[in-house]
Amino acid sequence: MTALTGGCACGLVRFTATGNPRFAIICQCRACQRMTGSDHAAQFGHPADAFTVTGTLGHWERLSDAGFTVRKHFCPTCGAPVYSTTTRMDDIAMVLAGALDDPAAITPTMIVHPENRIPWDSARLEGAA
Repeated sequence: MTALTGGCACGLVRFTATGNPRFAIICQCRACQRMTGSDHAAQFGHPADAFTVTGTLGHWERLSDAGFTVRKHFCPTCGAPVYSTTTRMDDIAMVLAGALDDPAAITPTMIVHPENRIPWDSARLEGAA
């Protein structure tokens, strides 16, 4: 993979992730459910030094259940979440798959926080029960 591109809903924020993501996940934690307004967040971890953003971003911070600071970056015009960073992995940008121009370009290989799965959440990994 050479580059993944994407942006917010209104197009004022754009990003390019060069090289390969380190991992791709489906997160079913309550924070991701609230952030996306959905049942989970599909996202990929990309080296922060290979992730560039154009446009103005807003952000807000929260403490994770484990005590790490999580910073959520979003477009202040349309409100669309784009990516997040955390003090736990400060060299990674956690990019939302839905912000990609081609969301099918990544394939999650792990579900995290399945204990928070909403019963109607149909997210499954290939080959999983």
